Amino acid sequence: MGAMRSRNVRLWWMVGPAAGTLLGLLDSAVNHVPALLGEVGKARAERGGWSQAAEFASLILDAGWAWAATAVLAGRLVSRPASAAAGMSAGALAGGLVLVFATVGYYGADVLFDGGTWWSPTTRYWLVGSVLLGPPLGVVGALIRCRGPIAAVAALVVPAGAALQMALLPPPPESRMAEPVRWSVWVAAVVATVSVARGIRRRGARSPRENMRAGCDTR
Repeated sequence: MGAMRSRNVRLWWMVGPAAGTLLGLLDSAVNHVPALLGEVGKARAERGGWSQAAEFASLILDAGWAWAATAVLAGRLVSRPASAAAGMSAGALAGGLVLVFATVGYYGADVLFDGGTWWSPTTRYWLVGSVLLGPPLGVVGALIRCRGPIAAVAALVVPAGAALQMALLPPPPESRMAEPVRWSVWVAAVVATVSVARGIRRRGARSPRENMRAGCDTR
């Protein structure tokens, strides 16, 4: 049991910073593809194929739900300790580390591309947001490993959030990739929801007492 816990601690130390840094660097990089190709002066709809592909990736990676999903995924990956409480603690820490390192990586890459100052009010704002939102999202990821309704609700947080953002804050209409991104996200959200529903049906053979007794045993 002690070895398992130690292995889990090492895991979140790797998962959080690695996933966050990768997300931040990749997001910043795809945002700068038009500049690297000399197409900044062109209208977004008139840019070439590589810029359009980067635009598609940018509209995904710039979305709040994508950053939230990365924190949730990190929380799920590290939440296999000896107890549920330890799993949620590891998930919370991993979720916080993901968003903090993503913010550091994103604005660090922006400085490399554009120059300027890294420690700006915008950076501080998102670092504070990362510290506040990352841990709860990591806990959501840990709860996905639970059994019963709590796991279903946790698993639906990301697809529901993604669909809601596409409805309330859709991609800018002047982008040729706006509609492909919106439909891709909606389809992915529906597929995820159906998968969760099927998982609930598979567990339906157990009695309510068994589900309740199972609680949040992540082992």
